[in-house]
Amino acid sequence: MIRRLIILLLIVGCGSRLNTNPNEIQIITSDIDRFWSTVDNYEGDLSNALDKEYIKQGTNGLKDFIPKRIISAEALAEHYLDNKEYYNSIRESTLQVEKAKDEIVNILYEFKEIYPKAKFPNIYYIIGRMNSGGTAKNSGLLIGAEMFKNYEESIVTVIHELIHYQQPNILSFRVSLLTQSLREGCADFITSLLIDEEARMQPDTYKYGYIHEKKLWEEFYAVMNSKDSDEQYIWLYGGQAEDRPMMLGYFIGNQIA
Repeated sequence: MIRRLIILLLIVGCGSRLNTNPNEIQIITSDIDRFWSTVDNYEGDLSNALDKEYIKQGTNGLKDFIPKRIISAEALAEHYLDNKEYYNSIRESTLQVEKAKDEIVNILYEFKEIYPKAKFPNIYYIIGRMNSGGTAKNSGLLIGAEMFKNYEESIVTVIHELIHYQQPNILSFRVSLLTQSLREGCADFITSLLIDEEARMQPDTYKYGYIHEKKLWEEFYAVMNSKDSDEQYIWLYGGQAEDRPMMLGYFIGNQIA
């Protein structure tokens, strides 16, 4: 009961016109098919081919994934060619992501039981530049399929981003490190309730966090009200010392939740 109340306190539902039936979600993978077709069949300059065949013909989800992630056809082409061996290693997994749908739908039903107001957007699987596992946008949940060596690994990210989809959009405002950490930590916390206690965006971050929790609390407390973007980057997206994992703010937010 206490956990359920925490969830209700930390999540604010979104608009009423969105889908409320988990069975009606669509997992859209056409961008993946088009990406592989483009890199297999292009002639001449790959960036031109990706711009014409992949980006300009892309889904709304792909278009929402371009700012700060794919950036441009030129950036994607360069990254693909520099990491071609890796992309080829995850190719088969990206072509199987639709197999995750049954498990995702089952988890969505569990979420609906504890949060009846939940809304369920479509899920877009996309090929990007290996810099984002997922995000939640107006178009739906956007998942970077190339980030997962096995399509089943993407399910944790899907559910994490689903929780964000229920939350109010605060990213257009300058908010404190504490607010951002609660936003991310809450999403991780609820994901672990729905899937498994160990289901986290960054498992290594939590292993480190549990060992060094007291010191992390002291460091976080000193800067938790900061709205400085550099400070938030350090705690939420990277930038920690070499002997520390990224995203320790997720751990702090999870512990508060």
